[in-house]
Formats: sequence, structure tokens, C-alpha cells
Amino acid sequence: MTSIVALDLETTGLDPQTDAILEIGARRFDGNRVEDEFTTLINPGRHIPEFITGLTGISDEMVRQAPHIRDVLDGLAGFIGDSPILGHNIQFDLSFFKKYKLFELNDRLDTYELAAVLMPSANRYNLGSLVSQLGIALPATHRALDDARATHGVFQRLFAQAQELPLDLLAEIVRHSEPIEWAGAWAFQKALQARSHEGIQAKHVTSRPYEPNEPEKRKGPPIQVPKEPLPIDPEEAASVLEHGGPFTRYFESYEYRPEQVEMLRAVANALSNGQHLMVEAGTGVGKSFAYLVPAAMFALQNNTRVVVSTNTINLQDQLIKKDIPDLCAALGLDLRAAVLKGRSNYLCPRRLELLRKRGPANADEMRVLAKVLVWQLQNSSGDRNEINLTGPSERDVWTHVSAEDDACTNETCLERTGGACPFFRSKQAAQNAHILVVNHALLLTDVAVGNRVLPDYEHVIIDEGHHLESATTDSLSFRLTQFDIDRLIRETGGSNSGVLGTLLSATRDQIRPSEYAQLNQRVERATDLVWRLQEQVRIFFDGMGEFVSLQREGQPVSSYAYQERILPATRTQPGWDAVEVAWGAAAETLTLMGWKRWKISSAAWATCTGG
Repeated sequence: MTSIVALDLETTGLDPQTDAILEIGARRFDGNRVEDEFTTLINPGRHIPEFITGLTGISDEMVRQAPHIRDVLDGLAGFIGDSPILGHNIQFDLSFFKKYKLFELNDRLDTYELAAVLMPSANRYNLGSLVSQLGIALPATHRALDDARATHGVFQRLFAQAQELPLDLLAEIVRHSEPIEWAGAWAFQKALQARSHEGIQAKHVTSRPYEPNEPEKRKGPPIQVPKEPLPIDPEEAASVLEHGGPFTRYFESYEYRPEQVEMLRAVANALSNGQHLMVEAGTGVGKSFAYLVPAAMFALQNNTRVVVSTNTINLQDQLIKKDIPDLCAALGLDLRAAVLKGRSNYLCPRRLELLRKRGPANADEMRVLAKVLVWQLQNSSGDRNEINLTGPSERDVWTHVSAEDDACTNETCLERTGGACPFFRSKQAAQNAHILVVNHALLLTDVAVGNRVLPDYEHVIIDEGHHLESATTDSLSFRLTQFDIDRLIRETGGSNSGVLGTLLSATRDQIRPSEYAQLNQRVERATDLVWRLQEQVRIFFDGMGEFVSLQREGQPVSSYAYQERILPATRTQPGWDAVEVAWGAAAETLTLMGWKRWKISSAAWATCTGG
């Protein structure tokens, strides 16, 4: 492998146009061999902000006699030459040299991009966290040379991991990255070359099949909703938590809590007698086991299902991965438990395959695609919560490969994926579960659509119930922003871009010229309608913004967000006519495009965010 230069800067701030470089650190290396190092403080010609001094330890006094940036540029350029430049978020560092027209032609390598792909489930991707996770002895200290050295260490570990990928996966990542300007591409290309030339043996890692929350072999008798369920004995259930009981023997640090036992008895009575129960349990009561113990006993005794709804994914994971397994182990229960989340939380193999065939269109799609493909090697759930998607751009890409697709049906998934869809496998596990863990949003969605989302149940425990009101508002409402519509319009595209452009390209040589000409005419008409809609939507949101501004006249400008409920009286206010006219025009265009005519509901909310 050729020599690489690891580069790191310390600066007075984050804006390359207004901030200045404080320190430069660079290390030139070839593999593990360090060839040379470069480091210097820089006099920025201005006061160093206190928080920067606190972060880096670099003070005004330290840089008073240091050279100015232009005095060291020639030396730095000579040190780097035409070598590839490595950095952690390297685009940030190189942006400070753009005004000097330096390093514009050098290949760029980014340890953030590599870590995001090769460590898809890592909690964090900052340099210090990677140093710790990868067991590198070189610390990241917010001093330029130290961080350049740490970046070198991180790169070496990640490059080794890249070489261990299955050869076909490595080749696919390289193939997808070739037409895209992506700072991870160079390393994967070199890893593929090394595998080809040096005969490095990859670890035997294969993509694991998607599995439900419980193995198929544990299906057991079908879960039912009994007409007359058998009650459980509250005292027998409470004995689990008593001194000398199963919990005392199983948990080394078990602590008896009277409030927990009292709550357990109350839950047992409510389940047995078909009663409603509301419990306010303070911190430290141990409410999870107080409801899980009677719920498990009741569900097993009646071969029925108890739904547990939480507000947060963290609590869902705690219940399904820790509390319920501990409960089963302590009591020796053959209890089947599953977690079911909304469709958007699951990867769709069919949509992922479409992205692989089409190929990524930009660096964000490239990173997420590679990350998901590597993630699949060891993850069998397809659960969004088990992969780290950072920032709105990656989460936006996920929406295109998630199971949240109205056109997706069970039959479609079975036909195209052979039953490998994580969402439908999770639904199968849910059908087989005594304890089904969901979140408030999914529970409320099930209520809203007439119980067509969750399997049949008669008993539900709502944990974190104080969040239920806000969850109801969020789940049973629809949110649409100008950004959402603009994104859809960009994806629709026209004759040379987006879905419409892809359609024309794919059919050019597949259909007769007369048919292609007819299709081209329809695409042109659709393109005209799309651009007309974009302008009409802009006018609508401008009108909505002016209307909201009129409504909040006289209110403090420091109020960042403002909401206005659209009631019949609202429609008589100044400025609303313009909103109605603008939306009417947009609705007509949507009708011409084949969309169902939309109206502004009387229950709608207008929200304006800004100063």
C-alpha cells in the first residue's frame, strides 16, 4: 500500500470562512511503518475562545511566537505531496485549506466513513470512542499530532477489518462506490486489491437468515383469548418476591420491597377479575417485575396473550432482552415473549435489493448501503434499533429500505424474499407470544385501524403511562412539511433524473419506439405537473407562514414555535383566504396527477418554527 498522510487540525471554531487554524499535526505512514511526522502551532492572529483553550489546552500565550498559517503552507504541502490524506471527518480539516487551493487533487480517506460501515452497531463514531472501542493505545487528546497518530491507529484496525469481509461483499462495496465521490471508497478499493494480490484469507462470515424473536420450534399451542380465563392466586404470585422465594435465590443482590409486592398483588387481581387498574409507582419500586410476574403467570395459565406497551425503545429492549429472560430463568417458565415495532423499524429485504440493483446516488446512500450489508453479516433481526444511523441524512436513506411501504404485503414478501422479511417474521413471533411488548405508538395505531395491527388480545399493561397523552397526539396525527414535499418531488424527478428518468432509461431498449415515444410524452406531462406542484406548494407554505405571522402579532418574538389550530373561526381570520386559494390550486394539480383530492381538515394544526 502507498504512503498515506494522517492529518488533524485544531481550530478556533467550526467555520472555515471565519475561523482560523491553531495547530497542524500530520503523520506519514506506510502500513504500520511511520515514515515521518509534521507538527506546528499556528498564530491565528486573534484571541482564542476560552472554550477552545479548555478543549485543547492551547492558549493565546502558547501561539504568540508561533508562525502564521501562510508561513507553514509550503512546508506542509511538501510533506503531504500527492499522498492520500487521511482524517477523521477529513472534509472538515481540508475545508480550512480550500482558500489556499491546497490538496484539491489528493485522494481523501475518512475513518468516520470506514467506522460507520465496518462498525454498524457502534454506539458512537467520534475519534475518542473509536480509539477506546478498538483498543488503541494512542489517545485522542484534541491536540493535532496526538489525534493524527490516533487516526492512523484507527485506520489500521479498520483496514484490517475491511480485508476480512467476504470477497463478494467487498467487491460489491467497491463497485457501488466507483461512480460516487465518497471518502470511504479508496480504502475498500485497496482492501480488495490486497485480497486479490496477497491472497489474504477472509474470516468465514455469512449473512445470517432473519429470525423472529423466538425460534420457530417453540411455537407451542396457538395463543387464544379465553371466554372465561382462570384466575391466578395473588398470594402465590407474591410469594415469588418474598424472602426465600425464587427471586431471592436467582438474583444475588435481590432486595425485598413491600411496595413492589403490593403492586404485584394489585396487578394479579386486576388480570384475574377483568378490572382496570391505575398504579403510580415511584422510582425504585421495581414496577417491571411487579407486573411481569402476574402477567406471565396469567398468560401461561390461560395460554393467552398479555400486551405490554412502553413509551421508549430503551424500556422495550430492557424488557425483552433482560427482564423477561431473567424472569423465565428465575421461575423456570416456558414463556414465549416477543417485541413488535412499527414497520419503519424493520429492514425490507425487497427494497434493499432494489437499492443494490439501482446503486446508491450519493455518499449518504453509499454509506448506509454498505453499513447495512455489513450489518447483515451478524444481525438476524433487521431491527433498526440495532444499527447506528447517525444524522437525518442516514435516517432518510433508511426510510427507502425500511418495511414502511404501503405496496408491501405478506404475499409480496413471501414471493420475493422467501419469507425473510424481518417485519413479517416479527409478526409471526407476535402471534405466538404470551407476552407481547410494543410501544405506545403501535398500540394506538392498532386502536385507530380497528385492531388490524396487533394480534388479538384482551389484557394490556401500559408502562410509562404518563406519556400516553402525547403519544396519542403524535400517533393519531399526520405531519407534512415543505421539506417532505420537496423531497418527494426530487425523487420523482423528470426526463433525466429521479424515478421518471430511471423509468425512461430502463425501457429505452425494451419496448417499441412508438411505445417509448408515448411513454416519453407521459413522462414530460408528469414532469410539468410535478414542477407546477412544487411552485404551488411553495406559495401555499408562504401563505401559511404569512397567516401565522398575522396570528402571532404582538406575541414575544422569542417564542420559537407557534401552533394554531384550524377551527371554523380560524377561516374567517385575515390571511386565511390566501391559504385556501393556494391549497386549492395545489389540490387541482394533485388531482390531475391521480392523487386523491386533499382538504385542510378543521382539526388541522398550523405550526410555524422560527424567530
